[in-house]
Amino acid sequence: MSEVFISDNHTKNYLCSIIAHSNIDILQPYILNKQKLMYSLSKFLSEETYDISFYDPTFPFNNKEELIHFLGEDPIKITPGERRMIQDIARRVISFCKSGYDYNKSTYNNLDEVHEDCIKIQNYGDIFCVRNAIALFNITQDKDNQLECKVSSLIHNQLQLKNQWKKMCVPTLQVKYGKFFVEFD
Repeated sequence: MSEVFISDNHTKNYLCSIIAHSNIDILQPYILNKQKLMYSLSKFLSEETYDISFYDPTFPFNNKEELIHFLGEDPIKITPGERRMIQDIARRVISFCKSGYDYNKSTYNNLDEVHEDCIKIQNYGDIFCVRNAIALFNITQDKDNQLECKVSSLIHNQLQLKNQWKKMCVPTLQVKYGKFFVEFD
């Protein structure tokens, strides 16, 4: 098999967590620097033939081919300044929606300005307040004009696991009948 490409934008901690939560045989990956870790992981993936299993269900891959494809992609990176700007826009949209869509209580003059801001931020669905802003804005839109947040596969898997956990953990009340003896010292 040819050499496996690993994007430089993946962090060392994330690569170490992939190795720690799988059966990849790289001993003490946290000791290596990022370049050596990327080289040894690339070499391992190109030479080994057995199936790799992953123990963490939040990873957006389930087998070796999906892992190779994932490592070759560039994750979306935004600077802290861009993130703050995106969060500010999302907070303005949220405050507009929570104020009853009242233009007098917000900086917006019409619904088109709000729609333009939502289009600007919809690509950053990994940020929680962006997902909230888009969901609140979609209440005013009809089914054909709904906006969708673009969420990375890692966050998508985490959200699915969270929703499954919420469905399983339905609070119930258990009532037991009978005689109970309570003693106090």
